[in-house]
Amino acid sequence: MLGITGYLTAWGIYLAAGLVCYLLFYRLTSFISYKPLANSLRAILLALMFTPWYVAPDQDLMAPALMVMLLDLISHGGTAFVRALVPLVLALILALIIALTGGMLKRFIFKKRQQKG
Repeated sequence: MLGITGYLTAWGIYLAAGLVCYLLFYRLTSFISYKPLANSLRAILLALMFTPWYVAPDQDLMAPALMVMLLDLISHGGTAFVRALVPLVLALILALIIALTGGMLKRFIFKKRQQKG
């Protein structure tokens, strides 16, 4: 088992690699002309990659929820993966709401500025 230093190092490496992957994905989705779709895809990726969840019900250690869900499905089978699926789905819904309402707010503010000027 990893000590606390190894645990924090692993999270640091994961976050750095996730940031690089997100920046590459952001660059790839910049070519999509329909911005609500691009922003929704970006939000989905952020939620999938960076939503944490507990490794085991009796431990305080956390890992990415997608990995916890897949490992529970592989190792425990049955419905064990649901404990990590619920927060992941909630994070996905929240990310999509933020992405879509953010685009609408931006458009609304831009129209207000055009009407004034």
